[in-house]
Amino acid sequence: MEIKKKKYIKWSFKIILILIGLLFIKVSEAVVLQRIIHWIWKIPLDGMEEIIDIIVTVLIFMPFLFIVMKQRITLERAEEKYKELAYYDPVTGLSNRRYFDMQLSHSLMRKSNTGAVLLLDIDGFKQVNDTYGHDVGDFLLKEIGVRLMDCIGKENTVSRFAGDEFIIYLPNTDKPLVLEVVEKIINEINKPATIDENQIMTSTSIGITFFPEHGVEAKTLIKNADIAMYKAKLRGKNTFVIFELPPEWILKDGKG
Repeated sequence: MEIKKKKYIKWSFKIILILIGLLFIKVSEAVVLQRIIHWIWKIPLDGMEEIIDIIVTVLIFMPFLFIVMKQRITLERAEEKYKELAYYDPVTGLSNRRYFDMQLSHSLMRKSNTGAVLLLDIDGFKQVNDTYGHDVGDFLLKEIGVRLMDCIGKENTVSRFAGDEFIIYLPNTDKPLVLEVVEKIINEINKPATIDENQIMTSTSIGITFFPEHGVEAKTLIKNADIAMYKAKLRGKNTFVIFELPPEWILKDGKG
């Protein structure tokens, strides 16, 4: 982005030089233009100064406006491309971890009453890559991303967290609704995916944390969801685990 801005400044200086040149040209042309208008419309030479001033002004600034608008469009497109590269995953088309962290932090700052973070790991994904190749693995990640979007709806956030991990934020919800979504996700991921005539069976292990019960900061909620997700894997995979506070934390809170 810094390079684009420097180019924009460089172009601005060029535009100024062009305008100075145009000013000299247009002033010299003003006399010729004055004679042409007088010849066509028979307007007295003494009475057309204002008309000439308007025409010359328009002729001077039209190229300037055109160049500025063109540069502005180019800069806006560059900013959009930068955001796309910075906040979106090129494989799945979903937002990435950076975007999720930012969105979750902003949402928590608005002091939502309730919310849940779901961290998912695709069981056996390494074996898919080793057996069918990384291209098939990428297609599988993209397919899973689509299924997750269908499960949670556009009003919620799903991102590719890292590797074969996805993360979801469900704001302003309660445990029964979250568990309904989780069951739906597990059932959808369990459906076979057909890629290049290969039928691939998948499952997912999910860790769940609730706001504010399991944390009030984004990093805490994500860390605790990660702990719960690994417990789900230890329990045989293809299941979910809700994070549980350690007993010493509960006792400390009870004393407080």
